Amino acid sequence: MRTQLIRKLGVPLLAGTMALSFSATATEGLYSVDALLDADVYDADGKEIGEVEDILLSDDMSIHSLIIETGSLLGLGGREVVAERGTFTVRVEQEKDRESFDDIDYEVHMEATQDAVKELPEYNEGWWNKTKDSLSQAWENTKDTSESAWESTKEATSSAWHNVREGAKNMGDKAKEATDNN
Repeated sequence: MRTQLIRKLGVPLLAGTMALSFSATATEGLYSVDALLDADVYDADGKEIGEVEDILLSDDMSIHSLIIETGSLLGLGGREVVAERGTFTVRVEQEKDRESFDDIDYEVHMEATQDAVKELPEYNEGWWNKTKDSLSQAWENTKDTSESAWESTKEATSSAWHNVREGAKNMGDKAKEATDNN
């Protein structure tokens, strides 16, 4: 029963992982990474603050972060910052009429003000290494916990099976004694 429930919930939960990063009001159901690159980024006040430079994925291929170039003028002097999933929404631009699926344009809306965006971590090798190590450690912790849970389950199952087998053997011995005595 539990396994069936997990299977039934697995697909919606996986789909929900991507949906968490996107606006509920303008969901399309399918998003183009190519169209998301270079999308305009707006702060919480609706002011344009930059554009999407890169998209970072986790091991499970869900969006981990967007790399946003802020403060550049004609492509010069900008700063690349990391906006983690959950701090932004992606919306389909409503301005133009689409004639085909490749006419999609997106806007990224940050939950942060322009001042708060300035406090986001800078995208550089130090951030990359720290985040990579942190995610790797989280995976190792999960793996260790899973292995420990598996071992505990194996031991408990083995012990329960042994107890059932011994109980059945004792009942069989008592039943044989009872029939031998009659």
